[in-house]
Amino acid sequence: MSIEDDKWVCQFAAEATRYLSTYNNALEEKSFLYRCIGVTLQQCFNKEVVKKQLQEVLLTARHSDAIEREGVAMGVGLCANSHLEGTLAKLDEFGKSDAFKKSPSIFNLLKERNEVEVEKVKSTLILCYGHVALNAPPEKILSRIDQDILRCISKHFNTKDLTMKLSLIQSVGLIAKAISRCVKKQGYIFSRKQELITVMLDFIKSEPSDSLRTAVRPLVMTTCANLVSLDPPLSENESFDLLKVCVNGVFSLPPDTHTPEKTKDEEILDPKQRKVLYKDTLAALQELLRSILARDPSPDGFQSIFKHIESWLASVHDHERERAMTATSNLLAYYLENLTVKCMVSFHNLGALLGRLSPRCSDPLLAVRAAAVDCIYTLLSIQLRYEGFSLDYRDEGVEDLLTLKEALVNPDHSVLYKTCSDLTKVMSKRLPQQQLTTLVFMLFEGLVDSQANCCRASSVILNTLLKNRGAGLQDLVPEMLEVLHVRLQSITEEQVRVAVGQTVLILASQHLQTVVNTLVNQPLPYDSWTSEMWMAMGADPIVANQIMEMVMEKLVITAPYVDKKEFMMRGGMTKMATNQPLAMTCGLKELLLNGQSQEPALSLFPQLFSCLTVRLGASVGVMPPKDNNHKHSGSLHVAGVAAEALRILLARAQLDEVMKRLDEDDAWDAMKELNTHVTGVTLLARAMAKHAGPRLPAIVECLCPNLNNIYECQRITVTAFFSELLNHHVATELMLIDVLMNNMMERISDPCCTVRMLAVRGLGNIAVGSPEKVNKYAKELLAAMSSGMEEKDDPGKLITLEAMSGLSKVLLHLDKNNVHLLVVYIFT
Repeated sequence: MSIEDDKWVCQFAAEATRYLSTYNNALEEKSFLYRCIGVTLQQCFNKEVVKKQLQEVLLTARHSDAIEREGVAMGVGLCANSHLEGTLAKLDEFGKSDAFKKSPSIFNLLKERNEVEVEKVKSTLILCYGHVALNAPPEKILSRIDQDILRCISKHFNTKDLTMKLSLIQSVGLIAKAISRCVKKQGYIFSRKQELITVMLDFIKSEPSDSLRTAVRPLVMTTCANLVSLDPPLSENESFDLLKVCVNGVFSLPPDTHTPEKTKDEEILDPKQRKVLYKDTLAALQELLRSILARDPSPDGFQSIFKHIESWLASVHDHERERAMTATSNLLAYYLENLTVKCMVSFHNLGALLGRLSPRCSDPLLAVRAAAVDCIYTLLSIQLRYEGFSLDYRDEGVEDLLTLKEALVNPDHSVLYKTCSDLTKVMSKRLPQQQLTTLVFMLFEGLVDSQANCCRASSVILNTLLKNRGAGLQDLVPEMLEVLHVRLQSITEEQVRVAVGQTVLILASQHLQTVVNTLVNQPLPYDSWTSEMWMAMGADPIVANQIMEMVMEKLVITAPYVDKKEFMMRGGMTKMATNQPLAMTCGLKELLLNGQSQEPALSLFPQLFSCLTVRLGASVGVMPPKDNNHKHSGSLHVAGVAAEALRILLARAQLDEVMKRLDEDDAWDAMKELNTHVTGVTLLARAMAKHAGPRLPAIVECLCPNLNNIYECQRITVTAFFSELLNHHVATELMLIDVLMNNMMERISDPCCTVRMLAVRGLGNIAVGSPEKVNKYAKELLAAMSSGMEEKDDPGKLITLEAMSGLSKVLLHLDKNNVHLLVVYIFT
């Protein structure tokens, strides 16, 4: 450039500066002129002229206006492109001048515009340093960042003035941008990176948490986004703190329709301005999240960000859920767009992400539902890439998700849940087996979501998934049931509770033995939640039938109790119930409470009736177990459990008359206690004989083997039952008389006195129930009565009394041909 050209440049700059000092309107135009001055000074070779013009610009500017401050700073920055040394020197000189001293001389320097505050001038200077860094030659600026730029602005980091804060934030962001541009060509470790991020976060922390009043938040996040991209990378803790402050600081803000209360000397934004500021803030957060993800574009990198977002997905506030879901959707889209798969790796958090996001497909808010489907679509697309599929590959099932998204516009619950079920089928096909576990346990958490719709959606997704893939989860069944047990304690939605029952039922249909074993090991007495799980399994006739058979088998082969020594002072032995049979009986009782268990209960009625009757006999006078797993079992009445199960079985069999008679006679209470048990069983047999005759043959067949049981308590119960049946003519009508007679004859020689007494009673009852059979069995009856009257092992003479009573009944019906037998027995 010639000397003449240089003069012309200087003249233009001088005239423009004088014009700006007197021009009061059109701030955008003034800002443009400042930039023009900066570009013009780039072309000037006269360094003194440049310094003079910079001085003039800084002194004549109206620092009170943000647009003008920005214009001045941009002009100074553009000048630094050609005059870095001179520009920095002039800024340093200006920073030390009287312009920053609150004395009368400031008003002379600034054309006596005494309304300009010192903080506004400082704000301009701070901005200038940022633009100088951004516009300076890349090869020169890195060496000047610390000493000539950050040194000058860092002294203001503790300011409380809003204007200075905004300028500091913006300037640090420009510095970060400048460094970022430089490091593309040359390596650079920005040692003050974390220090600046900490300062920025302090600015956010000082903002009111209940309102968005200023541009501090969006500016800080934009600046931090620029800083994050620089080396050295943030440590895990540093990254955590940055995300925590920014994510929580944005998501916790009230909706953009909220109008904050006006504070002293503060202007309230109008609705339009407020919406713009909210939009800018959310956009800045997205930019920051993308910058952090760009440093570690991996499943772990994404998870480190998502863990700060996921809790907001279940917020009770619509606007918070929408912000969290939108942020997640955008971040996943960025992840997919920038995904480069160099080798096949595991997208190890796919299950966790699907489990957290899929229930939101039924969120009350349409925007959240739509974003949730977008997230699932993106996640499955990412999974396809990690599996080795090309970028242009389109999976038919995954692409169908976009069609399902349209159905979510309809807020009808049935439509939403049907859509969730269809969506789950797609997820199920694409989900690797090793991811299934995490997905299932995440869905368990969704059962207690803040939104009832999403709780229901979690249950729909969970049950659909288990139906398709649950067969491979056997090892996890105990843990799953334990988690479900905990979740049931917090679920208030009846529909969700029913669905959890379905979950248990699905697991039982696939892993019955494991499910039953797990539930049997729950502490006794069962709490209401364990009881619900048992009851749920009664909804499927096939499963219920299998459980009933399983319980009956266990009750037959497992000892009902063990004899334990009582306390030293008391001596003697106490019968203590064994855990498993008691737990099985409790479970069967709960299962039978489900009305849908009626079909298997009826088909197995004889077996169940006999099994529970015998179990009742083995429970009378038995104490509940005492161990660490059953701390509260002392409140459990062992015989009462069996009696209640038997009562429910009779109800399922619709034997209303039997139940009515038993209730009238207080038979249930009698059956449960040791001293009255035989009376209670007698009342049970009497009611069955009178009101349920057709069921007796099968019951008798099932009970017969128990007469040879090693436990005398069970032999007592069965003998008492048979003894009373002989008291009714139904025994003959049903052709049971021979069977019952033969069994009673066998029991006459039983080691147990009570059994022998009941056998004699039963034989005597033939004379009442079937008198026409007395002469047929005269020989056996008279022999039994004679033997009974001569019983030596009869402490209470009960057998003798029963024999005498029985004989008196028999004599009434003996014919002449059989009287001689009596004489034989009397005189033998």
